[in-house]
Amino acid sequence: MLVVRSMFKSKLLVLLLILCFFDALFTDIGLQLALIQEANPFIRHLYEWHIIAYYLVKLIFPLALMLIYPYIRQKLWVQPCLTLTVIVYAAVNVYHFVWLSYGLTYVAGSA
Repeated sequence: MLVVRSMFKSKLLVLLLILCFFDALFTDIGLQLALIQEANPFIRHLYEWHIIAYYLVKLIFPLALMLIYPYIRQKLWVQPCLTLTVIVYAAVNVYHFVWLSYGLTYVAGSA
């Protein structure tokens, strides 16, 4: 229980985990509706192989970072890199939201 509690001490890490999940979800929706194609060949193969494996791989890195964060948080470079990563993932999610909104509008208009 102590490990789980320590994983959720950083609000930025929790936000990163949420953003990674929504990145995976928005991509999944876009792929299911044939609005996009996955450009990363590894992720595309993983997605076609098994959807749960796709989500696990998408979430394993933020979860691993949450596990090691208590040991590296004192390093000077960790907080700026974490902040930059959250900003990038937030921008990716805004981008996903915009194309998903346009794609769903297009699908609804052609139906």
